[in-house]
Parts: sequence; C-alpha cells; structure tokens
Amino acid sequence: MLDLIENRRVGVEYQVILDTRSLETFGYEGLARLYDRDGAPLPPQRVFDCLHDSPLSLVQLELIAKAAQIEHAPTEGKLFLNVDPDAFLLGLAPDHSHPMFKLLARRPDVVVEIIENSNTQQADRSLALARGLAEQNIETALDDIGAPASLLALPLLMSVDYYKFDRHWLRQRDDAAHRALLTHLLGFAREQGKATVLEGVETAADLALARELGVDYVQGFLFRERFVTVTP
Repeated sequence: MLDLIENRRVGVEYQVILDTRSLETFGYEGLARLYDRDGAPLPPQRVFDCLHDSPLSLVQLELIAKAAQIEHAPTEGKLFLNVDPDAFLLGLAPDHSHPMFKLLARRPDVVVEIIENSNTQQADRSLALARGLAEQNIETALDDIGAPASLLALPLLMSVDYYKFDRHWLRQRDDAAHRALLTHLLGFAREQGKATVLEGVETAADLALARELGVDYVQGFLFRERFVTVTP
C-alpha cells in the first residue's frame, strides 16, 4: 500500500456517458485503476476497503486518484468522479475547508458520484458529503441505485442532481415488480428535475430498453470503443 501511494501507481479509465437518443457524448466517468510495482492491476475496491483501517493513507490515495482523474480527463462534457465519504470526512477541517475542494475546482463541470449505502451509518456519511458539496455548488449523483444489498436513503435521493441506476435493473427487466419500481423512480426523477443515467448497457436490447423507459443518459461496455485509458 505504501509503495502504491508513494510512487503514485494510479491510472484512470474514462467510461463515456452518452445521450440515450442521439448517442452524443454527454461526459465521462473517471475510474481509478491501481497497479503494483510490476505493473499488475490491483482491485480498486479491495485496496480502498483495506485503507479504511489507515485513515491518513485513505485520504492520501483518494487525493492522488482524484488529481489523476482530473488531470487526464477528456475535455468534452461532464466529468463524473466517485468520492469516498470516509476520505472526505476525515480530511474535513473545522472551517469546512477540504483539499478535495481545490482539486474539484480545477474542473467546473465535475459531478461527484456518491455511492449507494449498505447501512444507516454509511447513509449519514454520504448525506454529509452531499451537503458539503452542495455548499461548494458542486453537482452530485447518487450511484448504483438498485444494486443488490444497497440501502436507498430518501434524504440523499432528494439532495442529488443525477440518479445513476445500477445494471441490476437490466437483469430484472422481465420482473413486473422491478419494472414498475424503476418506472416510478424515473418518473419521480423527471418530476423533480433530476437527470438519469442507466449503467451496464452492453447490448442493443439494453439501449432499446433505456430509450423505451425515457432514461436521459446511458453508460456501459456497448460503447467501450469510446473509453479512454491512461496508465501511470
């Protein structure tokens, strides 16, 4: 872990986000890609999970990753970035300043993705992150809505600007209850002026369903030829 941080072995994969109807580029999601000293990839989620036992290292790696994601990002459209709520709160000063805000200010069209929660404590931290970003006039998205074992926190749902729906909805497309719930959530988003993104779009049938449901934007491996990869 120390070698990873000290030598900044952080790359980025940018996954394109497209307008569902026109397939014009709306933006990109920047995803951290981590490597060991031999150049072999490391699983990002496992690394960040381990670093929760080392708060200072967690904050350091999160700042390094965000700096790389912003520095190399395509200039076209919005830039969606995940921010770890724990790293944010650990680095928050009493006056509510944070080094993360300086990084995010480099990109005026950034959208911070807040990961869905699995318990109420995580929901409280995510809501604190959303409120801190709102104070800085930074747009937010709720990520992985509907993912298995996730908890949908209503205050968080109300506070963000974008809803990003997990690929799980596509796997349950033939289940009437899932289809009805997704339809209602999309309708609520439209009523409240929230933009919607469907993740995990891998086939023409997935894209056709997104268009049928009236989803605003799509993201997934169907469009992988337009992804951008930057290695350290």
